[in-house]
Amino acid sequence: MNPPTEADRGNRMAVVDHPGFGYFTAALLAMAALAYGAAVQFLVIGARQRHDRTHLAFAVLATCLATLALGNALMNAADSVVPAIRGLRMVTGAAILAMPALMVFVGCYTGRPAKRPVLGAVCFAALGMFALNLIQPYTAFDTTLREGIPLVLPWGESLFTLDGTRSFGGDAFRWASYAIFLWALYRAWRQYREGQRLRGALLGLCLLIQFVALLWGAIVVSTLGKPYPSLDAFAFLSFVLLMGVSLAGQMHAHTLQLERTARELRAEADIRRETELDLRHAAYHDALTGLPNRLRALYTLADLIADATQSQQHGAVLMIDLDNFKTINDSLGHHVGDRVLESIADSLLSVAPAASTVARLGGDEFVVLLGPASTSADDAAARAMDVAAGMLQRLAAPLAIDNRVLGVGASIGVALFPEHGQGAADVVRCADIALYRAKSTGRNAARLFLPHMQRDADERLELERGLRTALEQQDFSLHFQPQVDMHGALVGAEALLRWNHARLGQVSPAIFIPIAEETGLIHAIGTWAIECACRHIRQWREQDIDFGGRISINISPWQIAHPQFVSNLAEQVAAAGIEPSTLTLELTESALLGDFDAALRTLQQLSAIGFRLALDDFGTGYSSLAYLQQLPLDELKIDRSFIGALQATIADPLASFVIDVGRRLGMTTIAEGVETAEQEAVLRELGCDLMQGYFICRPLAADDFRQWVGQRAAAPAVDAVPAGA
Repeated sequence: MNPPTEADRGNRMAVVDHPGFGYFTAALLAMAALAYGAAVQFLVIGARQRHDRTHLAFAVLATCLATLALGNALMNAADSVVPAIRGLRMVTGAAILAMPALMVFVGCYTGRPAKRPVLGAVCFAALGMFALNLIQPYTAFDTTLREGIPLVLPWGESLFTLDGTRSFGGDAFRWASYAIFLWALYRAWRQYREGQRLRGALLGLCLLIQFVALLWGAIVVSTLGKPYPSLDAFAFLSFVLLMGVSLAGQMHAHTLQLERTARELRAEADIRRETELDLRHAAYHDALTGLPNRLRALYTLADLIADATQSQQHGAVLMIDLDNFKTINDSLGHHVGDRVLESIADSLLSVAPAASTVARLGGDEFVVLLGPASTSADDAAARAMDVAAGMLQRLAAPLAIDNRVLGVGASIGVALFPEHGQGAADVVRCADIALYRAKSTGRNAARLFLPHMQRDADERLELERGLRTALEQQDFSLHFQPQVDMHGALVGAEALLRWNHARLGQVSPAIFIPIAEETGLIHAIGTWAIECACRHIRQWREQDIDFGGRISINISPWQIAHPQFVSNLAEQVAAAGIEPSTLTLELTESALLGDFDAALRTLQQLSAIGFRLALDDFGTGYSSLAYLQQLPLDELKIDRSFIGALQATIADPLASFVIDVGRRLGMTTIAEGVETAEQEAVLRELGCDLMQGYFICRPLAADDFRQWVGQRAAAPAVDAVPAGA
């Protein structure tokens, strides 16, 4: 720049009286204060929002712009070269640091950060130039500086100016700043094109204003030398204001979004809480009756047992099972059954003591828990039985369901705690055992658990397990008891199932057959018995052993009720090569009590195939002559209770009646349980056809029976066979 001329000196002397601090400088200071305020505000916001890079970068950029405006104000208001250079150094340093801050802000604002290598290079160059700006005698952009001609504004305010020579670094920074501004404009344009129109437009407008201001200072003021002030600092004001408004709007929208999300989360939390409560209620309560379920009852019982143990008192568990519910449920439907269960639940709640717990275990089983209230087990038992008696009386009352009057009734098992167990499951099991005993002794009753019931239950469980093992290992055997006519001729034998338990020894069929029927094992056991009988028949025939030609075998009512019994039996006998007429199937009257028509059809099918049919224990059950004449029976067996009453001097009218009925219906009559010659003589006189019993022979194993038959064949013919032969 050229040295001042005499005219310049005259102009300088002319403005000496003009003020050096005026509106322009005050505006710069106001803008600096505004920018500093924005910087502090967004610095706090960025820090509170987990170091948000956008707000922090804007805070740094606003700080640089505020420092730039402050440096311009100090330089314009200076009265000498030294303070003016100090202000210019502030402007230069702020401009250097503003460039990387601008790149970071624009990258975060548009969502497209600058590449790290590029940003790193810019930051490294800026730090180098900033350090150079601190150590240079003038600034990083100027090699020489001197006082220039004061710039007089139209309203009379004079601004201190500096003249000097621009360095290469200053020119390089100028072009670099142009490049950064063009890159920022490109990012704003991309943001606008990608749908964020308002944000992109605001950023582009701010950058254009600032870019125009830079061009104004570079071209008009510096290059053309026009006596106009630089407007860079005021252009930065628009950047700070517009970007601040944009960020504030984004923050407000973000806040609204957070509030909306918070409301949704609170609503979701409320829904989840309600759902959790519903699930918890569903997990511990019965859906139909609303009573506590099995799980909740067991938890409550465990707490009561702990309290009873600690207080040395006794409580009770009442296990309740409805007597007639299955019939109601099957005949009237589940909807009526549900209404019955709801009514039963209400009835139990109405008669249960205030401090008790009523729960539904499932199906038609309920439980009432009486908390510990007595120090004596006898008192607790008496209290529980009194409560049970009241419940039986209430449950025995008819229920009015949908214009129907239904009688239900119940059985109750009672167990004490901790008398009958230290665990909830143990006490419930004892109550269930007592309930089973109440069911088996006539129903509509309450039974208190006693120790021998547990032994009986254990023995029954052992028998059930033993039955399964015996079936798998084929530990059963058949014994044969001969059947003879009144002249002593062998006509056949009855196959009797025997089971020798490993620990209990010989178990009576009267004990294990009911268990087999309840567990469903009777079908497999019956199949095995038929197969075993057919195998012995085939062997005896192959060995020319005259066993009489007929083998009787007992059939369970459960087998008769099985829909595939007839076809399976026919296939089994055919596969064994045995004629159906060789087997006599003995059934009791209980096989006819359930569904008589279905049983009649089954018996007719068996008779049509060729099986002989016998009615066992006739006269001891619900005998009916009306259905007796409809059945395709071949034999009628007289129960041993009638035979035991026979005497030579007094004839039993019942035995005579059965023989007469059999004769009139064309059936063969067989007397079982004949043990004396006197009984044999009376039966002969009454006209009985066949007999079996200890008077003839005890039931024998297969080999012993074959030997017995061989001995009879070798012995001389007699009219009757003495006992023990």
